[in-house]
Amino acid sequence: MRRIVLILGLLLWATAAVAQTDLYKRYASRTDIKVASVTNFTLDTGITADVTLLEAIDDEGWNWMCKEFNLSVPTKEQQKQLEEGWDVAMFTQRDRKDPTKPAPVKDEKVDNQESCYVGVSYMSRTLYIFCCSTDRQSDVVINYLIEKMRRSAHSGE
Repeated sequence: MRRIVLILGLLLWATAAVAQTDLYKRYASRTDIKVASVTNFTLDTGITADVTLLEAIDDEGWNWMCKEFNLSVPTKEQQKQLEEGWDVAMFTQRDRKDPTKPAPVKDEKVDNQESCYVGVSYMSRTLYIFCCSTDRQSDVVINYLIEKMRRSAHSGE
């Protein structure tokens, strides 16, 4: 029984690693963005997740990322915050195999096993694509992204 659990755990890890590699390869050839893939990014004590980062190096790259990932346009208030040097951060759940698409739905609920989390920092023009393989990882990623949004909202007060 332990062996089966170990094999299943390795398969889940391998699936996440392949997803990260595929994401990296998908965007690495672009010259207007920087792409990095980090495995076992520490989110909390004993909790890690794989993350792919995309950072625009110029306006062309940022415009492409906004269009490619269908990022929402900052509101007038958020635009003002950005102009004053405050960050605007948001996140959403997307398809694990293609984070440009919405999260897949199964039985009228988001399929967490086939989805990932995409966080965006408008100030640094960076996307964070987190692929999780456990509910605990997902919970920690969500808390991490919410805290990032909170910090960006409070930086302007």
